[in-house]
Amino acid sequence: MDMFKANVGPFEKWMFGKNTTHETIRIARAGGIPATANIAKHADRLKSLAAVSKGAGIALVGVGLTSACLQIANTTDIEEKNDIFVETITSTTAGVGLGAAVTVFLVSNPVGWGTAIFLAVSSAGASWGLGKFARNTYDLFGPIDFVTGTGTDRICK
Repeated sequence: MDMFKANVGPFEKWMFGKNTTHETIRIARAGGIPATANIAKHADRLKSLAAVSKGAGIALVGVGLTSACLQIANTTDIEEKNDIFVETITSTTAGVGLGAAVTVFLVSNPVGWGTAIFLAVSSAGASWGLGKFARNTYDLFGPIDFVTGTGTDRICK
């Protein structure tokens, strides 16, 4: 307990309120609840939630790429087509990478719903921002025709 109290440090009052670390951690005389009881109780629910989240993530990537393909098909300016391509590829790649990183973090660390939602919103915002940054960087460094080079113009008609 002393090592935990040292690790908690100045956050002791914030985490435990009026109680000390020792008072909070002390085992009840009537018996304690196993630390994994709530996790075991909701394991099936968490598995189904993870499966739905994975499916929703794949669906969102598909919808995003389809939307970008439609925008490319409906745009006549080749520079605008390349802007859409660069922004979409960057934000999709960043979103997949950040999603994987958040998943690893959530699996390895027990966090609350608030933290999980914050991480999800932050990663979505970061992937959007990285897409915009890539588009602006592409505009600065000259026209490279990615759309024709990758065959996207033939796919998105």
